Amino acid sequence: MFKVSSFTKYLVALSMVSPAIAGAQTKKVERPPQYVLFAFDGSYTNSVWQYSRDFSKDQQQNRNADVKFTYFINPVYLLYKDTTGAADSRRFYRAPAPYKGSAIGFGDSKEDVSERVDQMNDAYLEGHEIGSHAVGHFDGSVWSEEAWTAEFTEFYTILDNVFKFNGLRPTSKQNRGLLFRNEIYGFRAPLLGFSKGMWPVLPKFGIRYDTSLKNNENYWPTRNKFGTWDFPLAQIKEPNGARTWVSMDYNFCVRDTASLRKANPATDRLGANKPGIDCYKTVTAEQKAQVKKNMLNLYRTYFARNYYGNRAPVHIGHHFSNWMSGAYMEVFYEFANEVCSKPEVRCGTYTSLMNFVESKSAKEIAAYQAGAFDKMPAPKSMKIDRHWDLAIAMKADDQKMNFELKGADAQRPGLKQIITVNGKNTEIKGEITLENIRKMGAYGEDTKVRIAVEDRLGKEVQTATFKVEGLGTDKEKISSENIEEKWNDGHLAGAHDEENDTHGH
Repeated sequence: MFKVSSFTKYLVALSMVSPAIAGAQTKKVERPPQYVLFAFDGSYTNSVWQYSRDFSKDQQQNRNADVKFTYFINPVYLLYKDTTGAADSRRFYRAPAPYKGSAIGFGDSKEDVSERVDQMNDAYLEGHEIGSHAVGHFDGSVWSEEAWTAEFTEFYTILDNVFKFNGLRPTSKQNRGLLFRNEIYGFRAPLLGFSKGMWPVLPKFGIRYDTSLKNNENYWPTRNKFGTWDFPLAQIKEPNGARTWVSMDYNFCVRDTASLRKANPATDRLGANKPGIDCYKTVTAEQKAQVKKNMLNLYRTYFARNYYGNRAPVHIGHHFSNWMSGAYMEVFYEFANEVCSKPEVRCGTYTSLMNFVESKSAKEIAAYQAGAFDKMPAPKSMKIDRHWDLAIAMKADDQKMNFELKGADAQRPGLKQIITVNGKNTEIKGEITLENIRKMGAYGEDTKVRIAVEDRLGKEVQTATFKVEGLGTDKEKISSENIEEKWNDGHLAGAHDEENDTHGH
């Protein structure tokens, strides 16, 4: 059932780890274990709860691998919408103003909520961890301290009243309520949308670590001034390319969707995809294989750099969603299967990582960051693929968009620049006129202009996406912001679109 690909034969990129402290000034310490953190954002699909728990049991029984997951839950799925017209429990959640309802829906019925309670409790009893993903999955990047306080208050109010709010009589498995209620130590902000007002609120609600930020692959956790541990997602350096990829499935999906749209605009017309959608729900078998290969290669590279490097924790963040016909969900389990039985690897919960770093002194963690220990020898056959130094700069006037390649790799021979607008591709040499963009786009609409730099083999090595507002009208305006930077930040409102299988959160 859980037979997946081998990790023994692949070419992986390694990069030099930049020490925070010079090795000559740092006393050597014992080599730390390689922590690999597998986490889900969301909590809706009961079948995914069950499958993930079964996977963990299978790893323990058949591979002697202790694989534990962290689930960052949204309690809106512990409330339900009654489709019969009877009173339901949605009204008990009050979102911070001006928001109403929930950005990701609710549970389906009393029975659905009851089963979810069992899944959460069983996961906790089996050694997995339950953390907070707020309640309504709103972007809190501009929230005040008061708004965050209100959202966390709602989070615990729903947990404490789940049976009362839903008119449920606890089953024999639920007679002690939510078993994890007093052991919620971690938080990940929806859409990675944090604000200054969030940090002082976390400790007030017992949150001891946060996973809402991003950092370099080789980052060892530190505490902020409020005492909260920073466990960030990784910015994975693309081997033999210039992009960085955030180690979360939806961020992959947006970039992969743009690439698939460029290669085959007909994908937009697949039955389960809304035209122009940012993240494909359904793709062909060939496309699915393509995006799986890309994600696996990047995850393998990320793991290898750390495993044979300074052993910084590896962070993998996914959702319950089957985006890309389930490609990312499959990679999540395949990658766990590949790495969790390796020597010195701990595929544990975030709290297990927190307990580890709290047991170490600041000097020891500084030594880990510097890689001041005897490293595990890398296989001699391992290929080193360098991360490129290549960036795209754009300047515009009222007639054209000018693109300039910058960095040490900008002068590599054979580079091509391909512009994609509304599924139409054209090769350019540094600039494209607005007249040509209008021919490719739709009059009056806000139009995305994507530029891809390809190497001599046709592989995309760097991309950028810009928006032209009101194409062809007297209000036409070119935005200088590279939209792909938002993709990496995580502030992606499209993640809430029903066509994106929102309930996977």
